[in-house]
Amino acid sequence: MNPETMSLDTTAMERLRRLGGQEFLVEMIDLFLDHGPQRLESIRNGMHAGNAPLVHQSAHSLKSTAGNLGGRAVQDLAQEIETLAAGGELDQAAPLVERLVVGFDEFRTCLERERNRST
Repeated sequence: MNPETMSLDTTAMERLRRLGGQEFLVEMIDLFLDHGPQRLESIRNGMHAGNAPLVHQSAHSLKSTAGNLGGRAVQDLAQEIETLAAGGELDQAAPLVERLVVGFDEFRTCLERERNRST
């Protein structure tokens, strides 16, 4: 993993574990693994179509769910994309989307590893 693109805040996972137990954490991971790829694909589709509102909404959703699980790099990139899309600046967001794809894949790997340890 590239430390520049991957930042995992393990305290976020611990907070979820304290909030609802290990089963709750696994549920949250499963939800992210089920819905995260769709949100990422919506960002990419919105970029391709020039649909700033779709990019904005999808980046916002991805930002929130990644942040809840400690995916700080994904959260930060999604925040930047969300902000740029809100201003209609999709050209400036394009290179960030490519970085988001890489960070997302690395974060997904971390979550899958955590989930496998938990079951």
